[in-house]
Amino acid sequence: MKKLSIIIMLTGAVFFTACKKYLDEQPQDSVSQQTYWNTEADAVNAVNNCYRRLGDVDNRIFISCATDDSYSWSDWPSDVRLVGNGSASSGTGVFSNFWSNLYKMIASCNDVLDNIDRDKALTDSMNLRLKGEARFIRAYAYQQLTGMFGAVPLITHIQAVSEFKAARTSKDSIARFIVDEVDAISPHLPIAYGTTDQGRVTRGAALALKARILLYVGRNSEAATAAKAVMDLGYYAIDKDYVSLFNGTNKTSLEIIFAAAYVKTTLPSAMATWVGGPSLGGWSQVVPLQSLVDAYECTDGKTIDKSAVYDAAHPYDNRDPRLKMTVVVPGVIVNGDTIDVTNKNGLDALSKNNASFSGFYYKKYVPADIQGNWDSNSYNDVVLIRYAEVLLIYAEAKIEMGQIDQSVYDAINAVRQRPGVMMPALTAATVSGQADMRDAVRRERHVEFPMEDNRLFDIRRWQIAETVMTGTAYGILNNYDNSRADYGKHVVVEQRTFVKPRDYLWAIPQGEVALNPNLLPNNTGW
Repeated sequence: MKKLSIIIMLTGAVFFTACKKYLDEQPQDSVSQQTYWNTEADAVNAVNNCYRRLGDVDNRIFISCATDDSYSWSDWPSDVRLVGNGSASSGTGVFSNFWSNLYKMIASCNDVLDNIDRDKALTDSMNLRLKGEARFIRAYAYQQLTGMFGAVPLITHIQAVSEFKAARTSKDSIARFIVDEVDAISPHLPIAYGTTDQGRVTRGAALALKARILLYVGRNSEAATAAKAVMDLGYYAIDKDYVSLFNGTNKTSLEIIFAAAYVKTTLPSAMATWVGGPSLGGWSQVVPLQSLVDAYECTDGKTIDKSAVYDAAHPYDNRDPRLKMTVVVPGVIVNGDTIDVTNKNGLDALSKNNASFSGFYYKKYVPADIQGNWDSNSYNDVVLIRYAEVLLIYAEAKIEMGQIDQSVYDAINAVRQRPGVMMPALTAATVSGQADMRDAVRRERHVEFPMEDNRLFDIRRWQIAETVMTGTAYGILNNYDNSRADYGKHVVVEQRTFVKPRDYLWAIPQGEVALNPNLLPNNTGW
């Protein structure tokens, strides 16, 4: 079963009726339950069903707009714009969208885990491997849920009706659950698969998820150990081509540890629509902000406020190459088209229909074959865990422990010096001390992971959201269109507010609370 097929080859998998809201997604007894679980194919298809919600691209790509990286001009298909500017309420749809999708994923996994032992056609090793895949996907869902909502119900089996009103479990307890799950399943997952099973959960994915959750809850020593375990597998590597990891041309890269997969025509996404500009046929609904652009260093390894090579008149020259690999600044070529907001008569200019509100566009995640036409047939995968993240987890955890040795520099430099990027290496002579190294690794995460959902969790756990999410969100310096009131100034995209502590967690969805009073009290301020 090829990499992308695991999400779509669901014919014959167990599909069940539902009750109400997320607990309505718990599988119920049916005729198919009585006749299923007889062959290896039955079990494989049921596990495939667990993978199918991993992408949920309409939400996952838009989550960047709840950070200081991006903006969305529309509340369709995801009203995350309201989260970004601080005007969301407990009834805002993006909260229920994520909650529902992730609990549907958990329900599919619980169905597998409650029933797979009935399948006598499985060998012991296959049984353990498939359980490991389902347990990983469930653990991944809980990492996302607790990062977004804090304490949430921990549901680990198909529930009886009497159990539908589950209480919330603390974030620390869920983190311990994820770690215990990974420790149990890792020995039974392969380091790699053959071509027919490419894209399934691996041992490296499990260990990387463990490292992530441990870092997120501040267990730095354990996080560093888990990240080092991935590194010691000797299997993963930083790819020489950053852009290819996201445009659909390098799906089997050894940097990609885990991804949500898509197949052109068979299981496509609308990625090109959401991130592509008008000349690429897109709606430019997810666009970068000036705050992201400013985060990229200059080629001398210094920030724009300290670099001698930064030229405000030519702000995109002499910059970290990842800037133009990620963001379409004026003159950048995407799939053969020059995207230039400075051309007032061009499709991509400010004020044009479907043009970017910020004047910037994303190049990252634009499919390599989308050119000049609206297209809901994107096939590029959504990367969920990369080896670059593992290296930066290791470095950050060691920095927070005050254990800044050469291995920390090596880990960061492996990311910032990939071929095609080759930013100056960090050394003890150029950057030293915990505070400066902390700034360095945080900036590296910022510019390495736009639109990969890390930023939302990072600005929360670093307690900087109250700073970076408050005030005016700016776009490009408008020196191109003197018919606009903002001529000669940075485009004002929107005014943003951040209410502390409320906005450090999302609201438990209003509809869920109405059905289950045990979800109360809601998160502070909601």
